[in-house]
Amino acid sequence: MRDRAPDRPLAIGTTPPGTMMFALGKTLTKALADDSIAAEARPYGGTGILIPLVQNGELDLSFCGTGDLYDQFHGVGASAGRASPDVRAIGVLFPNRFAFFVRQDSPILSRSDLAGRRVPYGFDDMPTVRANVDALLANAGLTAADTVAVPVRNLIDNVDALIDGRADVAFFALGQPKVAQAHAAAGGIRFLPVDPDPAAVARLRAFIRTGYVGMVAPAADLPGVAAPMTVAQYDVVAVVNAAMPATRVVSLLRTLVGRRADMVSGMPLFRDLDAGRMHQAFDVPYHPGAVAYYGERGFGQASVPS
Repeated sequence: MRDRAPDRPLAIGTTPPGTMMFALGKTLTKALADDSIAAEARPYGGTGILIPLVQNGELDLSFCGTGDLYDQFHGVGASAGRASPDVRAIGVLFPNRFAFFVRQDSPILSRSDLAGRRVPYGFDDMPTVRANVDALLANAGLTAADTVAVPVRNLIDNVDALIDGRADVAFFALGQPKVAQAHAAAGGIRFLPVDPDPAAVARLRAFIRTGYVGMVAPAADLPGVAAPMTVAQYDVVAVVNAAMPATRVVSLLRTLVGRRADMVSGMPLFRDLDAGRMHQAFDVPYHPGAVAYYGERGFGQASVPS
């Protein structure tokens, strides 16, 4: 791990502007400042870049899905041969809810209609995102070979492909700025429900080991959701290096838990932060400072949602 001056701002790694993890980093940076902790959000291409930067100490804190962290810690899946054994979880924050979406006037009415359609694929800058697309297709009983793959480099390019007419569908987390942009540019969008059948969920979990299905209801901050619907989910986890002092980990957790209500205004997903399930068992070690924090408050390890 690289040596870093103890008085420099906390370096928080995020994905590009317009994404959920960028909003998360900016919202947390403001909350930390309110607690007199200097921090700066630094956007990078994807979590496949971020977690190795936490591993080598260039970043102090970042975020990814629990399944993604499992793969990167153990060096399996999309991270095969590139383990990050010095990273540690400090807390599950909230579920990231995602699905395919189409233009409001699209003839695509359900996930099964995606066969033969133009679907963004590749995600060379974000290989872990490709697994999410594979998971959604598998949930629908399809593979990329059943579609017309439209090469894209990242999440933002994938939505731009729908906006500019290169693709018939896009993929993104619900309620994020880029989705709102697509909703405005396309004259309205519709998210496509995922299949909650256990066999379909099992196919999804073949690509996202900690993935599960949940319900969302219409809300002002959820364009594309006109009625209660099922969506894919995985939990987002905060990640640090094992060498981070326990006192700093505790300070981070105090802000995350104590400033939750304040952060909801900047990022509504914080409504779902539950201190009682932040310590979750998904076969990646937690930082000792985090374990002590939860233990002192009587919070045991929660199981992974299924």
